[in-house]
Amino acid sequence: MLRWRRPSLPDHLSLAGRNVPVVATRRATARAVKLKANSIAGAIEISLPPSGGEAAALALLNSHRDWLEARIAAWPRPIPFAPGYIIPIDGAPVLIDWQAGHPRTPRLESERLLLGGPAESVAPRLERWLKARAKADLEAATHGFAARLGRSVARVSVGDPASRWGSCAGWNRPEGARIAYSWRLILAPAFVRHAIAAHEAAHLIHPNHSPAFHKLNRELDPRAQDARRWLARHGAALHWVGRAL
Repeated sequence: MLRWRRPSLPDHLSLAGRNVPVVATRRATARAVKLKANSIAGAIEISLPPSGGEAAALALLNSHRDWLEARIAAWPRPIPFAPGYIIPIDGAPVLIDWQAGHPRTPRLESERLLLGGPAESVAPRLERWLKARAKADLEAATHGFAARLGRSVARVSVGDPASRWGSCAGWNRPEGARIAYSWRLILAPAFVRHAIAAHEAAHLIHPNHSPAFHKLNRELDPRAQDARRWLARHGAALHWVGRAL
């Protein structure tokens, strides 16, 4: 007697010259199988209902192969934190210039980022340096905008979220709000970074995206719309900086 075996989904697919992970997630609210080529995670994401759906997912992968190929071909390429590679800092291209005789602490000189020390620790040291640079710049910009609004900020931090560039919590707390940013904003032009700081500062007054919020946001930063357009075009690529080949 033959038994029916539940089909299994592949772990990876070879598309557009890349070996792309396939990540399947069951969602309690899902009613149908959904497919996404996530340009930030660098993965094919499949949303499954609470039970079943594997056969439909396989069929979807097969019928949408050309669509996936085209999407993945347009994904940014990874740029590792390694000697000889060019990364953006403040929106400008900068060469990672590692030499044993350079100081261990990275030093930015025009279009070169000089650093020495052990070659095997270049990546973590460079990431720490970028995070510290991002935090210092965004902290100053945030407190500046908050002061204009007569509000206080208790803490500014940086992390590496995939879905947002900034967030504001506790806007109405007496001790001040906590604002967090993506450290990758240090890779973007300064006007983009400061536009995000203005956006989060505006949430100190309006914890929503109402017309009043957008009016205040434009008053704080007239280039808010320009920054949104820049991130829509280039934001995904920032998530590939520091990613291994």
